[in-house]
Amino acid sequence: MAFGKIVWRLVTTVEHYVELPPAALPRLALPAEPSRADIAAVAREAREAMGVPSGPIPHVTRLLEAHGAVVLELPAMSKRVDAFSHWYGTRPLVFRNPAKNDKARSRFDAAHEAGHLVMHLDAEPGSRIVENQAHDFAAEFLMPSAEILAELPKRLDWEALYALKRRWGASLKALVYRAHALGAFRETTYKRAMMMLSQHGDPEPCDLGPREAPLLLEKAVRLCEETGVSFDDLVARSGLPFELANEVYATATMTRPRLSLDASEEGTKPAAPEVLTLFPS
Repeated sequence: MAFGKIVWRLVTTVEHYVELPPAALPRLALPAEPSRADIAAVAREAREAMGVPSGPIPHVTRLLEAHGAVVLELPAMSKRVDAFSHWYGTRPLVFRNPAKNDKARSRFDAAHEAGHLVMHLDAEPGSRIVENQAHDFAAEFLMPSAEILAELPKRLDWEALYALKRRWGASLKALVYRAHALGAFRETTYKRAMMMLSQHGDPEPCDLGPREAPLLLEKAVRLCEETGVSFDDLVARSGLPFELANEVYATATMTRPRLSLDASEEGTKPAAPEVLTLFPS
């Protein structure tokens, strides 16, 4: 959480100059002891509330950013931690482990954290029950049962699963798990498929490319610079040490910020906040 508070200071400083997309992630209540059907219903409601049409989500990270979540990579993290998220005031922040440079994995991690942000307002983080709920949310959010069930093979057909991986942007393991959970695969088929994937190891077949990259904070900082507020100005106002702020910004861009300063000109502050708009694409 300490790193999150540092990020929050930089984000709130940026918001003095740039109006970020409003935090519009729905916050939906669960029954006291929710079933998998309850979790799936919440995931479908979240898709609807976020304006997601039928079919695969083209870019999960961009969808979260368009609804006001700031997504960043953790500078150094245990390989056992995929991601975590937290509401800071009214702004949700999502942190991901950059060690897992896999597109399908990053999409599922983002959807998993969306589940926490949508469902778990006061839940104890890290509990097995809460994590399983977020996992079930992500599966329905990315691969709605009403749509994908008809597309899943009824036997172990790797070519069909490769095609589904490319179409839905989900890992083979997630698809096999989904096929079993929805009754398309029998227990023996599910176990055989998972054993084969385990024996193959990572990365799994049919690579989709590098993980989805965040854009929101990088675009906001660049917009500040275009309106006369340099990265140095932002750091000074935040009160953070430059090296620390620079490290935070690097986690939002996966690059170091490039500064261009002219000592002969005085930076001007925008008269009114600039509006930063992001759309899922």
